[in-house]
Amino acid sequence: MARIPEEEIERLKSQISLERLALAKGIKLKKHGENLLGLCPFHDDREPSLVITPSKNLWHCLGACQMGGTVIDWVMRAEGVRFRHAVELLRADLPSLEAFPEKPRGRQKEKVAKQSTTPKLPAVIEESAADDVLLRQVADYYHETLKQSPEAIGYLQKRGLNNSEMIERFRLGYANRTLAYRLPQKNRKTGAEQRGQLQRIGVLRESGHEHMNGSLVVPVFDAEHRVTEVYGRKINDNLREGTPKHLYLPGPHCGVWNEEALASSKEIILCESLIDALTFWCAGFRHVTAAYGVE
Repeated sequence: MARIPEEEIERLKSQISLERLALAKGIKLKKHGENLLGLCPFHDDREPSLVITPSKNLWHCLGACQMGGTVIDWVMRAEGVRFRHAVELLRADLPSLEAFPEKPRGRQKEKVAKQSTTPKLPAVIEESAADDVLLRQVADYYHETLKQSPEAIGYLQKRGLNNSEMIERFRLGYANRTLAYRLPQKNRKTGAEQRGQLQRIGVLRESGHEHMNGSLVVPVFDAEHRVTEVYGRKINDNLREGTPKHLYLPGPHCGVWNEEALASSKEIILCESLIDALTFWCAGFRHVTAAYGVE
């Protein structure tokens, strides 16, 4: 795998705001001199021990865990991933998580200081969206995430599915834990409502984690292009014992994958899995669908 350029690593460390990463996790921060204080999310913190220094874009815990470092160290710790994966997550969040622009000098300084230093992250789902609209917006977000993820593209290549037309035609996506960064904070009414709705339809689990995390995502559309089902396949086979490789939304399977193409063909190729069906499609057999596995 190609080495990440050092200048890009330094750019991520300097341009992505650590303060906004903490706020996106629902951590309340209070100003203390030049620093910001809050409850450390990495241990059972009763008194604020997390210290963020915006001027240096660094963090440190003065409490039990004694952890600290840059935005990359934060994501590694918060998401339980290795260095390269943390860099990919931060890459996906630029420019939405970029640090705040430098304040202009001179007469405008006082005016800028009064402005909010925590602008909202760009929303990926609409407020008060219906379930079917919400599910389509999540699928669109995963689709954009896949196109920026070398890890997910590498998995498709390994499976012989390196086909840009297929990726666009079936809106393939990748879930990598960044969806929560795009939602309003969970301590806000809108954030709590959206997370509750995403849990109800199965995108988020009760813990708040993404159900499809670490998975190639294949949405199933009906004739009106509404998402009726979502399939997830873990791209890493080195999983903890008991972790399923194949995931679906909770409840009965709904919808027929590639229904539009089947309507114009007298002959249908029926595969067990969606990955198999995609393989046939890439080989030129477009009248193909899948049966959601042996069950």
